[in-house]
Amino acid sequence: MDYARDLAERLWRARIGGGTLPREATDVLAGVREAYDVQRHIVTLAGLPRAGWKVGATNPAMLELFGIDEPASAPMFGPFCADSPAEIAVFPDHRTNVECEFAFTFARDLPPRPQRYTRAEVLDAVDALVPAIEVVGCRFTGGFGELGGVRLVSDMTGNSAFVAGPSTAGWRAVDVKAQGVRLYVNGAFVAEGVGANALGDPLSVLEWTANHLSALGDSILAGEIITTGTCTGVTPVAAGDVAVADFGDLGQVEVRISSKTE
Repeated sequence: MDYARDLAERLWRARIGGGTLPREATDVLAGVREAYDVQRHIVTLAGLPRAGWKVGATNPAMLELFGIDEPASAPMFGPFCADSPAEIAVFPDHRTNVECEFAFTFARDLPPRPQRYTRAEVLDAVDALVPAIEVVGCRFTGGFGELGGVRLVSDMTGNSAFVAGPSTAGWRAVDVKAQGVRLYVNGAFVAEGVGANALGDPLSVLEWTANHLSALGDSILAGEIITTGTCTGVTPVAAGDVAVADFGDLGQVEVRISSKTE
């Protein structure tokens, strides 16, 4: 039996139809490398266009939460991405959270290659800065707590949906590390952070991502968007909630959460 393919089928069914898998479902995998194979099977099963890449666990709190020592990536599918304001329907048992993130669109391809990409090469390929909210959920029982890297990566790094705010072409003039974001849920302030919360600098996340994907044999393509990890932690939300991320001069991102039924 192809255990990675079987697990991918179960995770994809849970993502689009609801329900969760027991945590021991990943016991058949030897490690994170095989978890990325599960992702590849999910991509084949989904048959959907890729909009870009989600990168998560880019700050110490998230690394500790998942028990891993480096960030994790996963492809994002076009039909699961939207422009703000958006309504995103979720399954209640997926323990949905929202994360405020700095994302970037790319103007040129960065294909896999033997040598590392330099920071300058990666940033030279960036087109625009995009403030965003990522909607995340867990398709394993027990939610994200002590989930572990194998489960996190297998489950598309928790991606459920992505909501993009207004793009900024003049992003080089922005001090992204110092740029703040405040999160409001139903009009009440709940969290805040700065770009430096993502690996010390969201631009460092881009450099890491280009080389991480290259090592996996994957590309960043022109027109795709890359997230850089939460700057505000993970904030639980439920059906009926409206989350607004205020990125100051960069604009706001709004998402309304609704409920799917299994």
